[in-house]
Amino acid sequence: MNAFGYVYRRVLWQFGIKRAKKRWEVANRELQLLKEAEDLLGRVAWRDADEVDELTGEYWQLKNIESQEEQLNAEIERLENENEELEDQIFDITDDIHDQIDKLVDQRNEIAEEVDTYLLEIEEIREDAAEIRRRFEGHKVKYKVLKEQGDNPDELERIQQILESMREEFNAHKEQTIERNQLIEKVEERLLKVDETIHDKRQEIGVRTAKISQKIGENSKNLADMMAKLGAYERERGELQSKIGLFLSANPQTTPGLKKATKKHMDLVSKINYFRKSIQYNQRLAKGA
Repeated sequence: MNAFGYVYRRVLWQFGIKRAKKRWEVANRELQLLKEAEDLLGRVAWRDADEVDELTGEYWQLKNIESQEEQLNAEIERLENENEELEDQIFDITDDIHDQIDKLVDQRNEIAEEVDTYLLEIEEIREDAAEIRRRFEGHKVKYKVLKEQGDNPDELERIQQILESMREEFNAHKEQTIERNQLIEKVEERLLKVDETIHDKRQEIGVRTAKISQKIGENSKNLADMMAKLGAYERERGELQSKIGLFLSANPQTTPGLKKATKKHMDLVSKINYFRKSIQYNQRLAKGA
């Protein structure tokens, strides 16, 4: 609101058209716009305020903050790049060892198939042996019956030969079973060694990546600390720039330093001054002054 607007609304107020609530709302909204404009002026003009004596402290504090932020950002970038490289190392190590483990698992599966083959063979041998035993028992009964009758010595001799042959065949099957079990034990020893190697490889991932992970953790903690510092610097910078903006907009451009600082931003300074007057007019109207 300019002076004409104030006079016009002051006349309306005398006729009972006050709208005090509306004036307070406008004044509060313009106060917010004024603060934002002052902050903006401080952000864009502080670098040119080096010759304003009253702002020497704020100017050099901002220069120091700028320098500290540059150093922090450079270190943050370095640590982030380092962490990316370290994470790549972990990935490479893990990927390489997992490839080795996959090959060992394939090897283990092949060895386990040998065990399955031997177990199937044992099962077949046992089935054959069971059949031999069944037949053996049948011939024993036949031999006993015929011997009790005692009238066929040739047949008895033949049955004895059959029984002896079955006994030898059964013992051969027994030997085959023992042999297969021994082979299974050897294969299981190989399986155990492969399992131990797989276990060691999995442990190796932790061992080889532990120091790298620790370094990543340390870097991450440092990054968090630095980001917190940047946040603090950002808040401090905002406060200092706001003070500079307030001072530049509130003081006439009567010195070379002030003229230099506000020369590029007179439109913004004019807008700030407009808001200040408009706020005063609206507050007066709201109070009935």
